[in-house]
Amino acid sequence: MRVALVTPAFPPSIGGVEDHVAQLATHLSSTGIDVEVFTGSRRAETPATPQKSDSIVHRYPAWTTTVMSVSPRLLVRTMHLDNTFDIVHVHSYHASSALAALTGFRRPVVFTPHFHGTGHTRSTRMLHSLYRKFSRALFTSSSAVVCVSDAELELVHSYFPGLETYTTVIPNGVDAAAVRAATPYPDETATLLFHGRLEPYKRVDRIIEAMVELPDTVQLVVVGDGSARNALAASSARLGLGDRVRFTGRLDTPGMHRWLRTADVSVSLSEHEAFGIAPLESAAAGSRIVLSDIPAHREIVRRFLGTGAVLIPPTAGATSIARAIALQLSAGTGDDVVLPDWAGVATATAQVYRHVLRGEP
Repeated sequence: MRVALVTPAFPPSIGGVEDHVAQLATHLSSTGIDVEVFTGSRRAETPATPQKSDSIVHRYPAWTTTVMSVSPRLLVRTMHLDNTFDIVHVHSYHASSALAALTGFRRPVVFTPHFHGTGHTRSTRMLHSLYRKFSRALFTSSSAVVCVSDAELELVHSYFPGLETYTTVIPNGVDAAAVRAATPYPDETATLLFHGRLEPYKRVDRIIEAMVELPDTVQLVVVGDGSARNALAASSARLGLGDRVRFTGRLDTPGMHRWLRTADVSVSLSEHEAFGIAPLESAAAGSRIVLSDIPAHREIVRRFLGTGAVLIPPTAGATSIARAIALQLSAGTGDDVVLPDWAGVATATAQVYRHVLRGEP
């Protein structure tokens, strides 16, 4: 079987979609499926010469607007893939490359939307509303839609009621063995961790504000990068937190795993998520977890995290957030949990491909 994975971004770019597609490419390839990745690159450059690793990766220039990632050359390329690909698997509703799903009217396409629903500001919500007037076709033209959580599937159906396309849920995986094998950083004080993309909807600003309410012996390590980084650093300085808040920028996977193993408590107060890989990685490392009470987080707590995580209202103030963090700090290491792995994700995804190729409804 030959599969094209279409994604707006791919490592070394960081993020949930990037990690999902990279892991999927690796594990599908290990089963003998011939995988090629077609992705945007936020560096302005001509398409890179394909490099063979676990799969061939083709990169095309892209840029990010307030609404979505845009890469005209990636879109043109993926709209005209040759017929030697048995399946085109398109990732992310929130990118121009999603329009490659429209080729499903003439070839087998699987669509994984990683759907958030809407934008984060009045202007982006308005633009998303306009986008939805025709984006329903992304779902109806696809042979199958794969969501990463029940919460995402429900959100898709709330925005696009009456979809008759075959849909299924395959949760994201975690490389728990690699996380647990990492060595914690020595001699660190009580450590809170946020890791992920630094964008306004992630609400890292609220974690920083809560630091004022916590003892001086507690530090916050922020791993990642994004449009909100400068504002977050300015907020930390304005609050006089000094070296209690550490911004590491992007880290390679081994460095990220070391901070996961070092952290006592991991925090994610995102306004919305399709799933939530970061909390599962933290659970694999043995951290206690504090999460915003949104549908995707409720689902992963119920299915995977159990008593090792606590949910707090999305509108909680600094004092309430600090109280939840303090309780988790005093609770010790997290419980052993059983987490989905990427090999299982790849196996389930390959089953969807075969389902589509057999023409099953």
